[in-house]
Amino acid sequence: MQVPPRPPPPPGFAPPPPPGGLPPPKAPAGGYAVDPYKPAWAEHQDAFAPTYGGFWIRFAAIFIDSIIVGVVILVLFLAIDFIAYRLAGLSGSTVDPNANGVDTVSRLISYVLSIGYFVYYWGMGQTPAMRRLGLAIVDATTGAPIGFGRAALRYLGYVLSALPCYLGLIWAAFDGRKQGWHDKLAHTVVIRV
Repeated sequence: MQVPPRPPPPPGFAPPPPPGGLPPPKAPAGGYAVDPYKPAWAEHQDAFAPTYGGFWIRFAAIFIDSIIVGVVILVLFLAIDFIAYRLAGLSGSTVDPNANGVDTVSRLISYVLSIGYFVYYWGMGQTPAMRRLGLAIVDATTGAPIGFGRAALRYLGYVLSALPCYLGLIWAAFDGRKQGWHDKLAHTVVIRV
């Protein structure tokens, strides 16, 4: 079933409001010209360009998110250690975290939690700290949320960006669109909302 094309808007029709909840631009003196190929507010597009999240506010967001993840991991470590010592005490043996594999399991859980936290929230568009600071991760071209696959790619890029003395992360301070290497790899930008 084919959908018939939309008829052109009547003369003097105001364009739809731009994305992001901003008010539409004021009508020009002669009114809006009806052009089915170009939105009437396209000449005012620069007024609606996104504001990119700067280096320091992004640093604050990742710092807060790291504290959130760290507290959860610490509580899990304490719970795992408590259980390991209780089980060892019941059996009458001594506890060596490395010998029993407790340390390995704890590290594996911490990696999975950390990766899962960032991939999930980046895929949804905002981590809790980013939401609080008014930031969002979006596609660099469309402005849409990036999804979980590209969030995983962004996380991999984040790790790779941190390896050479955090150079890939510091890059965001000097880039025109405030993109770090991980943003460029995943084709994302961090904007203020």
